[in-house]
Amino acid sequence: MAAAPITMSFAGSWLTTFGQMTLEQSGNGVRGVYHYGNVEGRIEGTVDHSHTLRFRYQEPQEQGEGTFRLQRAGRFAGSYTPAGDTRARAWVGERGWDGIWETEFGRMRLLHEADRVHGSYEGAGPSLIEGSVKGGRLEFCYREPRAQGEGWFEQYDEGYLFAGEWRAQGVAQARSWRGRRVQAERGITWLLVLEAHWQRSLAESEYAFGHMLREVFARLPQVRVRQRFFHDADSLDHWCRELAYIPEPAILMVASHGVAEGLSVHGEVIDTTRVLNAVRDAGNLKLLHFSSCLVGLDGQRALNKQPFAVSGYTTSVDWGASALLEFTYLDLLLNRGLEPAQAAAALPKLVSYCGDLVHAECPYPAAGFRFFSAASG
Repeated sequence: MAAAPITMSFAGSWLTTFGQMTLEQSGNGVRGVYHYGNVEGRIEGTVDHSHTLRFRYQEPQEQGEGTFRLQRAGRFAGSYTPAGDTRARAWVGERGWDGIWETEFGRMRLLHEADRVHGSYEGAGPSLIEGSVKGGRLEFCYREPRAQGEGWFEQYDEGYLFAGEWRAQGVAQARSWRGRRVQAERGITWLLVLEAHWQRSLAESEYAFGHMLREVFARLPQVRVRQRFFHDADSLDHWCRELAYIPEPAILMVASHGVAEGLSVHGEVIDTTRVLNAVRDAGNLKLLHFSSCLVGLDGQRALNKQPFAVSGYTTSVDWGASALLEFTYLDLLLNRGLEPAQAAAALPKLVSYCGDLVHAECPYPAAGFRFFSAASG
């Protein structure tokens, strides 16, 4: 299938969480139809100035409402809520070259804007790819840590597969490069725990916050838990980049010692902004939580106005106090189905010490919890 030109509009064909969808847009009005399995659904709504579509949907056995936000020409992200329910579920759509692809060189993440396709893959280390669509073919250049070159891809099987060639600079022979689209599994959310080693000497016993989290939340059938350790800025960058190759919604927790300027790891301070930049293009990220003392105390401007929600502490939060708070926070998100802003709003009612003040009988110091909503524009 040749990838047709795409524009910053909802109009056109999409590959979505619930199958293929075709939308028509006239002014700010949108209507269309989608199919998954033997079910046909219809959708109708209006778009506002922020490229957000608020819609109602109708299926033979279900109806409800939701929102899609056009993140770029090739992708929308949003959620839907069935009538009579309060829990929102993810619903995303892709078209053109936008999305995650399983290829012969590992997973590749592509972003399709109106006149540009660009992305990354990790097969030979951090690698970049960029090009444009010409006559239905994506013509690109790539750059790896120790090589660079050019190539082309063409889609087939209705946009679920591609085939093409790559050729290294200075080499005459081209080689095959194939891939298949990776789509999100419905109803799944990932909990990713990136953790520094807490121990500073052999005298200290081994412990890890992520071990406890995995034991509790891996029991939930709708949750995928992964824990990875980092020891410096480069290793943290690597695991943050990996987030871009997961199609399902994700909650990221970064756990380490902290100072006001950022994360403290083996005597090195990793600036908070570096972590934010490392995950900025991960369109699946719902929440980044810093489980670290003092992170954001002097950098709250950096934590604000991100494309995803961010939370953390402004105090030297007690280990036990943070554990109780965060187990509650994550259970609201992963088990009770609350959105990050809803979970953050519920915390002061459930955990009395999470804010800046505590009552006289409370055995825990104030945690100084802070929450920053995802930017809407």
